[in-house]
Amino acid sequence: MYARLILLLFFFTPLAQSQERPPASVVTATITSKILSPTSEMVGVLRFAQVSNVAAEVEGVIETQHFDTGWSLKKGTIMAQLNTDFIQKDRGIIQSQILEADAEIEKLAREVKRLEALKQGQLTSRSTYDEAFFSHKVLQARKKTLQAKLGRIQLSIDKSKVRAPFDGIVLEKLGDQGNWLGKGDALARFGSTQDIQAIIPVSERLLPFQQSGDTFEVTIPALKLKISGQLTGIVPFAELRSKSVYLKISLPYEEGMIEHLTVESHIPTAAPRKLLLIPRAALLQNQGADTVYTIVDGKATPVIVDIVSRRGGFITVAQGDLKSGATVIVDGNDRLQPGQAVQVVVQ
Repeated sequence: MYARLILLLFFFTPLAQSQERPPASVVTATITSKILSPTSEMVGVLRFAQVSNVAAEVEGVIETQHFDTGWSLKKGTIMAQLNTDFIQKDRGIIQSQILEADAEIEKLAREVKRLEALKQGQLTSRSTYDEAFFSHKVLQARKKTLQAKLGRIQLSIDKSKVRAPFDGIVLEKLGDQGNWLGKGDALARFGSTQDIQAIIPVSERLLPFQQSGDTFEVTIPALKLKISGQLTGIVPFAELRSKSVYLKISLPYEEGMIEHLTVESHIPTAAPRKLLLIPRAALLQNQGADTVYTIVDGKATPVIVDIVSRRGGFITVAQGDLKSGATVIVDGNDRLQPGQAVQVVVQ
């Protein structure tokens, strides 16, 4: 008799304590609704949309080099300097020829002036004056030609400095110090940091649900980075076997971005429809089921939800047991038991 009484006291004492437990303090949020497309997570890669094979416009030996693979360079930065010894010699020769032409021009200018005075006094012939006058003109024209040649040589000297064509990253080094670089030969592969894209393959059946200009949240797991990008279009071909097409999502450059890093994004898979938006903080796992807590008659009531998509800090679900305007518990929910009394402290 006494043993049974002790056993009953053992079972009923915790129950009485549970019933006497004060309400749990919780924070709630209001469910909203919006016309949205269901989405699924898709995986793609990162790429540089603009890649240049940086080439020399003149030929020569690479004398100095100022870059390496992975370096970030600003537009106009000197990447390499070609040897200009021969060009410098040619420039010196042309400069000497210009000085020589200047001396001849000055000499003939004086001669023309002298003959002009003699011609006015009829002390020299017209032909003698004309010969000196036009010789002076020829020398002036020759000087302009020499100056044009000097300009071209100076341009060759300037072009011997191979510069970065835009802000970007060195993807591959194709030439080294001491190598001969021919005219048009590539020095490096260079990717623009102003043109970063996430390339994500999707089934061709999903194309009707993709709209140019739509905003996507893109995750780069290797960099632990989430950034927003815009859909700018598709790569204009489909895979023959898989019938996959490639979406192009333009992204802002972030430190650490390199070619072919894995990217993830939630891509629309159906036409837009009315969905409920619930803060992710409300979501719990209860025996493997996605669950949120609502409040009914002052008590925590679990509701199993079927997640349609994840968008930033929210999950979207179809309307069912939950409705727009209802409240869900977003803080304090991890300690609740079904049917436990709650008290809202912040809403």
